[in-house]
Amino acid sequence: MPRKSSRPTVATIARDLGISPATVSYALNDKPGVSAAMRARVLEHASAIGWTPHSGAQALRRGRSGNIGLVLVRDPEELSREPFYSAVTAGIEAATSAHGFELLIRFVRGGADDEVDVFRAWSHQRRVDGVVLLDLAKDDHRPPVLEALSLDFAVLGHYSGPEDFVKVTTAEPADAATVIDHLLERGYDGCLQLTGPFEYAHEGRRRELLARLCAERGIPHLHVPGTYTVDSGYRAFQAADTSLSARPAVVTSSDLIAVGALRAAAAQGVAIPRDLGLVSWDDSLIAEVTSPSITALSRRPFDMGRAAGDLLAQKIDGRIPGGSTIENSPAALIPRGSTARP
Repeated sequence: MPRKSSRPTVATIARDLGISPATVSYALNDKPGVSAAMRARVLEHASAIGWTPHSGAQALRRGRSGNIGLVLVRDPEELSREPFYSAVTAGIEAATSAHGFELLIRFVRGGADDEVDVFRAWSHQRRVDGVVLLDLAKDDHRPPVLEALSLDFAVLGHYSGPEDFVKVTTAEPADAATVIDHLLERGYDGCLQLTGPFEYAHEGRRRELLARLCAERGIPHLHVPGTYTVDSGYRAFQAADTSLSARPAVVTSSDLIAVGALRAAAAQGVAIPRDLGLVSWDDSLIAEVTSPSITALSRRPFDMGRAAGDLLAQKIDGRIPGGSTIENSPAALIPRGSTARP
């Protein structure tokens, strides 16, 4: 009977079959020097004992680390409650692991400068072969830094700099139109937008898109910035002028902001959806189980993350050129109780 260790190695296979480790290595790596019969015998035995290639050794042979990095400028505990980023991260990991890479995640709290410090350390230590960038700023300085460090990178967002990178974009204009058209169709006559930090470029674009669409359709628009938390949504709703129209609707940048707005409305005795509508730019289980449930855009964050991870892995492997882009299809609006007809 073949002998099994906790992790079968080339030496295990050589010992079991009574051949040299070099012969086993040639057979496993499809190199000349062994007969077809011997190669088949080695492969069959390797499969029988559960042998798998050592990712670290493979990375060394390729002159790489075998890792892809993701730095999140967030409080880890706060992020654990954020469905969107959890889904994006899971998608990135699913794609990178399918290509034989490990995902290395680091949390920082000091902002983009601390994030860049991590990139520099990773590059100096040769810890990663590439990174995924989230939350692009208006004048983001991370892409030129990564270019100078000779690190491949993928962008999840609408960045268009001169660097050599790949990206996944979202259909923001179509998504914004979907939201406003739904509100008008349900009889709402104003838009109160509660956003995340305006330092993020996507927040500025969404604000401009909704403001322009509201102006074109003849309804008022106001916005209040905040952060992606329930408490921020609660405070933003309290600070907002809900009398901007006879029957306005609130549009939030995340499901957690929407939950905060929902709680604040209940505290003020504002009836949703009768007196006020509520739509979240992000969908999640949270939006489904609130009372009333929250109408939301289903933007498929897992698929977005998976697309970014897949593009980056292919870029690192030299299978696609810089500039390769995947354009995410427009999101589907999921109507729920927060915009139900009276």
